[in-house]
Amino acid sequence: MDFKENKDWQAWHEQHPHEPVGLLKKIWEVSGSYKNGYQPDVEKGLASFKNRMSQHQPAKVVRISPVKIALRIAAGVALLLVAGMFIKNKMGSAGDQMVVVTTNDTKELSLSDGTVVTLNESSQLSYKTEFSKKERRVQLNGEAFFKVTRDEGRPFVIETETANVRVLGTSFNIRSYPTDDYFEVYVETGKVTVDFKNGGDGVVLSPGEFVRLAKSEGKALKGMDESGMPNAWRTGVISFKGQSVSEIMKGMERLYGRKFVLNTVQQKDCPQTLTVKRGGMEEAISGLKTSCPKLKFSADGNDGFIVTGVCCD
Repeated sequence: MDFKENKDWQAWHEQHPHEPVGLLKKIWEVSGSYKNGYQPDVEKGLASFKNRMSQHQPAKVVRISPVKIALRIAAGVALLLVAGMFIKNKMGSAGDQMVVVTTNDTKELSLSDGTVVTLNESSQLSYKTEFSKKERRVQLNGEAFFKVTRDEGRPFVIETETANVRVLGTSFNIRSYPTDDYFEVYVETGKVTVDFKNGGDGVVLSPGEFVRLAKSEGKALKGMDESGMPNAWRTGVISFKGQSVSEIMKGMERLYGRKFVLNTVQQKDCPQTLTVKRGGMEEAISGLKTSCPKLKFSADGNDGFIVTGVCCD
């Protein structure tokens, strides 16, 4: 500012000794540069500014006690928990989800409790991703071999069309195809309880034992198996030792998926020793013919065989 302006500024400043210097300079500069030829009323501008400032109320500070803060936080957490429970009930937890496995070939599964299940072809297993605290339950349609992790507090239950099988920890095979005319359970290790749905008495099986239920008759047969026939679909081998021709034919049906129909009664009581292997049907038939030269195998036109003749005179 020039000399005259400086004198005017000093004079105006001295007239307002109690006002902030910065504020007075700001008003002086703004009023001095507004318009050429315009003479602002500086005193009036200052008075107007002070009036506006006096109308603003100071901000009110609200203090919240620590107890109130804790209560508000607790209320928020409770609200989140309630919302979470609502969503869980509506959508279901991951453990409530049902898994359904259907096979075209053999398949091995590991369940949440460590149990290992091997499914045979054309089988179906249904189970929840997480078992309940009271039991471990699955549904089987077809054939499977189970190696169940032992849990004294939670029995393992397999539901089938014909029976419920209950174990604590063991290994065993179940065959329950709807198209088969029989239902079968075979135990490899441990103990298994079989409860039939037709109202029959339950059966307890030990290692090496099997129970086979003829569906048409509703009768259950319990016995020992030393040939390994129930596990042939996994091992690919059946070793018959002193067993009847009819029993050997059943094993061949299971291993090769073909039908062998016996048309003579004499063969049923004729014990034989024979090992049959997967992929070796012609070899098995040839071996049986060697032991029983009078047996004849004729194609039935439906991928099966009709067996005639006698093995033992």
